Amino acid sequence: MRPYLTPTGNANAWRPPLALQAAWPLMLLCGLYWIPESPRWLVMKDRTDEARVILDRLHSDPSDPDNDYARSEFYQIQKQITIDRTLDSSWITMFRRPSYRKRAFIAIGTTFFIQCSGVLVINNYGPTLYKNLGFSAVQQLLYPAAWLTMALGLNAMAIPLVDLFPRNKYIAVGILGCMATLIVEAALIAEYVPSNNGAALRAAVAMLYIFQVPYSLCLDGTQFAYLGEIFPTHLRAKGVSLGVATISFTNIIWLQAAPTAFITIGWKFYLVFIIPGTIGAVIIWVWFPDTNGMPLEEVAALFGDGDEIAVYQAEIDVRNGLLWMRMLTRRERRWRRWRIWAQGMRQGGLEKWL
Repeated sequence: MRPYLTPTGNANAWRPPLALQAAWPLMLLCGLYWIPESPRWLVMKDRTDEARVILDRLHSDPSDPDNDYARSEFYQIQKQITIDRTLDSSWITMFRRPSYRKRAFIAIGTTFFIQCSGVLVINNYGPTLYKNLGFSAVQQLLYPAAWLTMALGLNAMAIPLVDLFPRNKYIAVGILGCMATLIVEAALIAEYVPSNNGAALRAAVAMLYIFQVPYSLCLDGTQFAYLGEIFPTHLRAKGVSLGVATISFTNIIWLQAAPTAFITIGWKFYLVFIIPGTIGAVIIWVWFPDTNGMPLEEVAALFGDGDEIAVYQAEIDVRNGLLWMRMLTRRERRWRRWRIWAQGMRQGGLEKWL
């Protein structure tokens, strides 16, 4: 880094970029004060009053002055955690019980296929990629910086979009979009690197930037939301950590192999991402469940654990500050059964593997 920053190789040249990296974590630490605690965690710790206050604030709506929806969700959470407390939450249970094991493999598969986009290889070895494209030392540092700045804006744009589409299809489209850009990138490198074709080299840079669009909009934050939704409360922490561990393990493999691969096989290294990524996108589209819009307490029905659901949101009715349990109409029961059946059919092709 030193030669790029100062012509004289100042021994303190590493300090400014390191200090800049600390700015974002410091901003996050300061912002944590305004981020509410998880109501479900508070209920698990018997801090029910705090949980009720947070739910009222999160669901505050002028059209619901009595916070009826927040009260019904609070009731559902309380009843569900009463059951979850009786269930085994060990790692052994996660892999021994078929329905839990299925969720674990979905978490591993989701994070693995997303990391097959090669995003951290592009991020960590950006200067090397731009060097191979023939750009100057200054450009080799400026282009990755602009690439990351673009990612920040796209992640902000993704916030209102992520809940508009089915989770599995949204993720699959994001992976396929990344694969499309990598295919074009590999073709440009194979055909025009090394060369003096400026248009082709600029197109190769453009592909790396276009890559950010599907990744930031569809994958970067969505994967963590999906991980949290597929696991029940008593296993959610372990399930999310399993997915994050898969991200770290996968990237150790890609990042360790990248320097040697770029030298020895060049553009063919992109095929290592393109082939499994494309296969993974198809698997996610066809067989992974859609959890968007479902209460976390009801996701268990998608995995055959309907007997663990304490109460469905549709069965709760809050009127005039009083909570009532009501029978579902025939149409509501039929719709619920159809959705669970449809999700089960999509996952049926993976049953023998999971």
